[in-house]
Amino acid sequence: MLRWCLGQDAPRSVTAAGGKYAMKDNREIPDTLQVIWEWDGPTLMLFTHHDCNDSPVNAQGAEIELRGTKGTMYIHGARWEVVPQKITEMPYYARSPVNREQERPYRPSKKAVIEPQTVKGTESTVLHARNFLECIKSRGKCNADILTGHLSTSATLIGNIAHKTQSVLKWDARAERFTNNDGANRFLEYKYRAPYKLS
Repeated sequence: MLRWCLGQDAPRSVTAAGGKYAMKDNREIPDTLQVIWEWDGPTLMLFTHHDCNDSPVNAQGAEIELRGTKGTMYIHGARWEVVPQKITEMPYYARSPVNREQERPYRPSKKAVIEPQTVKGTESTVLHARNFLECIKSRGKCNADILTGHLSTSATLIGNIAHKTQSVLKWDARAERFTNNDGANRFLEYKYRAPYKLS
């Protein structure tokens, strides 16, 4: 992570495409999104998000939810669980809302293609809190200090800005600025309500 701070191993460009295709609500983040980061090398990293299987939205109140075509993974502080998606072998084009006989085998043919799984561990919040308290005593560096937190979220934040501006953005990791789009740079900081300010 520290190499990001030195301008090394940081993406040199980013672009994104997506939108609110499945959910019509007041969220600002798209329900369907694809982000591509380009590193020196050249190396590409691709992130794809889609909220379109039939699992209820965050049915378990998980901290992280990963959806796929075969199931959904719910990640909690002390455990994770995979809930299979039931998939039918009956092709979509074979369905007919007006032909009950043709429609009858659709639901019974839906089967899970992966096994459910649950793995329990130690509550991560407890481990972070213990590490923080130990660092207060020892004056040591926390496992997730503020620089690590800042650098680990940078790629995600600039991906969201690429989507918002609908552009390919060139990123200078040392200056933490976009070099080819001044308009995108305004999204790198918030405008605070008076009298609040960040100094």
